Amino acid sequence: MTREPDRFGRGEPPDEIATDPRSEPEAHQAPPLTRREFVTRAATIAGVGAIAPFSIVKAASARTDELKRYLRRKRVEANTPGICVAVVREDEVVWSAGVGWADREAGIRATSETVYQLASVSKTVTCAGIMALVEDGALDLDADVNTYLPFEVHIPFAPDAPVTMRHLLTHTSGIRDRWDVWGTPWSEPTLYFEGDSPISLGDFCRSYFVPGEERYRRRKNFFDWAPGDRYAYSNLATALAGFVAESASGIDFNELCKERILLPLGMTDSGFRLADVGTTNLAMPYATRQGEFEPIFHYGYPDYPDGALRSSAIHLARWLGAFINFGAFEGVRVLDDATVREIRRHQIGDVTDWRQGLIWYGEPTWGFFMMGHTGGDYGESTRMFFRPDRRVGVVSLTNAYLGGRRWGAFSEIERRLFREFS
Repeated sequence: MTREPDRFGRGEPPDEIATDPRSEPEAHQAPPLTRREFVTRAATIAGVGAIAPFSIVKAASARTDELKRYLRRKRVEANTPGICVAVVREDEVVWSAGVGWADREAGIRATSETVYQLASVSKTVTCAGIMALVEDGALDLDADVNTYLPFEVHIPFAPDAPVTMRHLLTHTSGIRDRWDVWGTPWSEPTLYFEGDSPISLGDFCRSYFVPGEERYRRRKNFFDWAPGDRYAYSNLATALAGFVAESASGIDFNELCKERILLPLGMTDSGFRLADVGTTNLAMPYATRQGEFEPIFHYGYPDYPDGALRSSAIHLARWLGAFINFGAFEGVRVLDDATVREIRRHQIGDVTDWRQGLIWYGEPTWGFFMMGHTGGDYGESTRMFFRPDRRVGVVSLTNAYLGGRRWGAFSEIERRLFREFS
């Protein structure tokens, strides 16, 4: 589905894997009862016989046990330390589970409350924080970003063409990711810092986009076309969008997202910095070497809006639920209805043949349309998608980078859960 490579430019495109026709569809099963449905039905049949409510509980328990067995099988097939999932339907997180290890060396098992680094799924919250400022009137999606920045950004191929927030959020800005700028968790130098990055978002952006600065490369940091002309997935365009929002608001971008999106939704132990996480139930990212898992470390990088958000499956499902419900979840509204509709709208129909919204994207997969995002980085693979027609969404997180058949096994979990709960 996604036209995104992983963060460091290797691995197979998820869209070529998720739509693999070789897997036969499983028999459809009726979705488990929601809490409200259970209470209603139990009250209705209470006079018929005392055994009936317990039969419902037994059936729901059997289905839960089977789904957990399925997760365990897929964890082995994907060859990953741990997997956590959550399902949201309408205004309720209806199921969640974790299997395997969050941190094998520390003896921490994966649960639905385990906090993972989300890689590019983070961009959906980055977009939400930005759109909150658009609602406030502090940002204009179609204004030149230089209106807000303390320095100027120009695409060398078209220096007089303005770069807008809409360009940044649809990957049409002409900004290019230069993979060697990050290094790796094991290289020297590197932008993968143990813990949070000591380099600020603003200092990094200045160093990459301003001529004469340390990381500026005229040909390697930009494509040879004008903003709006073509699509090219760009992490650093999203990072710049975060700094534009920070500059326009005068508020640290991480704090802005926590204040406007995460905390109102009850997403505790969530944020773009490791310092935001108080729990020890934290997923260690693992490298896979000759089939064995090797812990990396909990890392951060200065361009954090493009991939460093941390949250748990059960809490991320609350954000997905808010997006499914056009900005509100369990009575808490974080974005206006019209704002979410604008994010979902196909923004660049003359450039792409899939629906490219603001960060979010979608197209038919597995026989139905869904929207969402994937993510991949060292020691992490993530998926978050929903079906607009059924108002059902699935979050899937794991603490290893998966490619090829391993990614296929991981994405099939999402397929199964959509069939179970739609």
